[in-house]
Amino acid sequence: MKDVTDKNFGVIIAFLLPGFIFLWGLSYSSRTVASWIAKSSTSDTPTVGGFLYSTIASLALGLLISAVRWLFIDSSLRWFTALPDLDFGKLKEKDNFYAFQGVVENHYRYYQYYSNTLIAVILSFGTYVSYGPERPSLTLWIGVPVIVIVLYFASRDALSKYHKRAAEIADGGKPR
Repeated sequence: MKDVTDKNFGVIIAFLLPGFIFLWGLSYSSRTVASWIAKSSTSDTPTVGGFLYSTIASLALGLLISAVRWLFIDSSLRWFTALPDLDFGKLKEKDNFYAFQGVVENHYRYYQYYSNTLIAVILSFGTYVSYGPERPSLTLWIGVPVIVIVLYFASRDALSKYHKRAAEIADGGKPR
């Protein structure tokens, strides 16, 4: 397996981690999923197959969460964040292309992580409330909404920085 590099780090944080958070939440409703992450197996030792299943399932769930994010978070953030008019033709210049890739990796991927994780936390908490072994504590009832609010504002900030810097690279893009 390849090492984590700048080429795959963005995918890991944008899709794999939020997908795993939701997978962990689903483990309360599925013994099979719980066994993949060695949550309720008899030996409590993760297996190679479990690792593979949980990795693939996390990635698939992360992509699904991203679609949900697009539907709800992206739409709501458009109310607060001006979208620049980007001339992607300017990216034909090698320096502009690499600069744009840097903006994507340093801002857009974090936006995806924050907003996808927001969705994953909500879904996981809902699953935990429905199927968890015990009732959620007051700390969870207070902590989860606080985390959701922080993730929402972090995603808003990261998306705003992405739009601003992408417009600068695309040579004077103006907000709509």
